[in-house]
Amino acid sequence: MMMKKRREQLLRLFLCLICGIASVPSARAELSASQVMIVANANSPDSLRVARHYAGRRGIPLQQIANLDLPFEESMSRKDYDRQLVVPLRRILHKAGLHRSIRVLVTVYGVPLRVSAQSLTDEERRWRLDAKNRLAAARSTLMEVERKARDIPGAADASAIPNEKGGQGLAEFDRNLAFLARIDRVTEAALKRANAFDPPTRQRWYARVEAMIRQYQGIAGVTQLRQGLPVNTVTSAAGEERYRLAQQAEGLKLLLGFLELPVTRERDTLYRRVEDVYGAYGLFALAALELKRLSTEEADGSLDSELSLLWRDGEDYGLSWRQANALHHGFKRIQGGSHKEIPLLMVSRLDAPTVDHAVQMVDRAIEAERQGLAGTIYLDARGLPVKDQADAYGRYDQSLRDLHGFVTQQTTYRSVLENTEARFQRPGDAPDVALYAGWYRLRQYEDAFTFRPGAIGYHMASAEAVSIHNSMERGWCKNALERGITATLGSVGEPYLDSFPEPLEFISLMMTGQYSLVEAYYLTSRWVSWRMVLFGDPLYNPWKAKPAAQRSALTMFTLAPIAPSDQSFDDPVLAREEFKRLREQSRTRLDMILRNLADSSGLPPA
Repeated sequence: MMMKKRREQLLRLFLCLICGIASVPSARAELSASQVMIVANANSPDSLRVARHYAGRRGIPLQQIANLDLPFEESMSRKDYDRQLVVPLRRILHKAGLHRSIRVLVTVYGVPLRVSAQSLTDEERRWRLDAKNRLAAARSTLMEVERKARDIPGAADASAIPNEKGGQGLAEFDRNLAFLARIDRVTEAALKRANAFDPPTRQRWYARVEAMIRQYQGIAGVTQLRQGLPVNTVTSAAGEERYRLAQQAEGLKLLLGFLELPVTRERDTLYRRVEDVYGAYGLFALAALELKRLSTEEADGSLDSELSLLWRDGEDYGLSWRQANALHHGFKRIQGGSHKEIPLLMVSRLDAPTVDHAVQMVDRAIEAERQGLAGTIYLDARGLPVKDQADAYGRYDQSLRDLHGFVTQQTTYRSVLENTEARFQRPGDAPDVALYAGWYRLRQYEDAFTFRPGAIGYHMASAEAVSIHNSMERGWCKNALERGITATLGSVGEPYLDSFPEPLEFISLMMTGQYSLVEAYYLTSRWVSWRMVLFGDPLYNPWKAKPAAQRSALTMFTLAPIAPSDQSFDDPVLAREEFKRLREQSRTRLDMILRNLADSSGLPPA
């Protein structure tokens, strides 16, 4: 039915994230020095020192160091981020002809760590208020539709009862999406009950059902409805009906995926046409998208995570909340797209409490690659059961236990698993560390670890990277870096658990030697334009010469993921230009489709 199709389209177009794995390439490339651009602060001699040291050790040409005029602080405003970093860096890459080849950005000591939320202009605030009012009106109509749907008699379908359980960290947009999905399920269940009537009863209820669907999904909904419930007359020829259905699908795709937002031209006209063709559903969806684009809710982030979207403008993707990472192994692109994709960059950071610590991160990584990463693997789980698929806490805890099994069965490393609420917390609890993953002690680093050169580790807790240079900071990242860890990761604010790479996935990829640090991180991190930071040499690959595990052991994936260095990479400048052309054309095309559908429906205006 219409409701089910529309829900699937909405979820796919809004979130762009469903489970799917690409096929294995026939030959492996690997990241090289020619694909790396270093971002340094021209106002800090120490920043330039780290940049030049890294370039020299990895053979990166000096012209691939971008010396930018940046504040020597850990945080910068969104306006300054765009003006002082994004625009100049794009210009440098384009002028040097490097925009087609650079896949990795390395931020170094002296480059700000965080980007604050943007401020709205007076005009943007007016648009936001208008969208909020339109959303409220559409919500009221949808709740009326829900009441009408529940009034349709028949046997209740238990599977159609909405699941009201909320997810962790739901932003306003996700709450709006959940509300729309609830109305969809209730309405779809009502149509099933109506279809179960005997023919005479079904015919008597038809007018009320059609009126309800017209309110809910407009002309498009009625068109779909008439394919499922009996009517007295045939409304159109089969060919015309197919064309109308194709236009409905195209119009919805343009509305949800390609429309420039906020709507600034003929705003009232567009909203009126959308309501007529797609009902309160379309009205609600458009207003929700506008509010998402104009929201400052959870719009702060790590500078590095934002830099993944260097080639996209903030107004094109919206700064509130987070964006699906197109390099994640489970990301599946929407089928049928004909335009070039604006590519995603991988970003890693060579930063630490002091400039000497930052330099040593590079040297330790190269030493571990030369000599091999020796030591013990420590995994700190909590003994949590997995309650269901939505139980992130149980799933991540199980990932730690599964990683222990993987290391024990597939490698020669010694693995120590703590599977209770206790932690490695006292000096001497975790000597000779090659690798650590665990949780949960919030911003209270426990000095239990002695790190080997090349050690990798992370602690899954909130805001463990909120500062690297504050001497009073107690978080994991600052203190682990100070004590000699070579690579770690954390967040500059509340990230929510699903932002961390699942330990089994992240570590198993690295142990095959087929993926560098930054590749393994991006293949297993779900979000960008968010709060996570990866610290370490992006090219670091301690198991490259001597894999700890075979690629065939990656049975936790349907197929071993394609390394980002093996994936296609469109020219970002041309892709951006094409995207902007398509976006400009989409409004004209959408206006035409909405007019055609309204004029050819044979139905009076709603």
